[in-house]
Amino acid sequence: MRKPTLTASYIFFYLLFSEDTWRIAAGFVCALFLAPLLTQGRNLSQGGEVMVWLMILAIGWSVTAWPAKKITAALQRAVKRAAK
Repeated sequence: MRKPTLTASYIFFYLLFSEDTWRIAAGFVCALFLAPLLTQGRNLSQGGEVMVWLMILAIGWSVTAWPAKKITAALQRAVKRAAK
């Protein structure tokens, strides 16, 4: 089996079709919107605030497994249809 050459387009499409990319992005968006709401006015240290952000990111990552699988499957079907 031939090893694929590592190009920018290969990396782009690898990340686009990876479920983990979509899960990380969803977790980041969840943290982006929810963390400021949860940490405001609580007098948390910087470490505490970082921990809240990481916890929300991890929860968002774990909750979005099913949608990420559906997104990548739809993208793969679209590319296969376009290649025909």
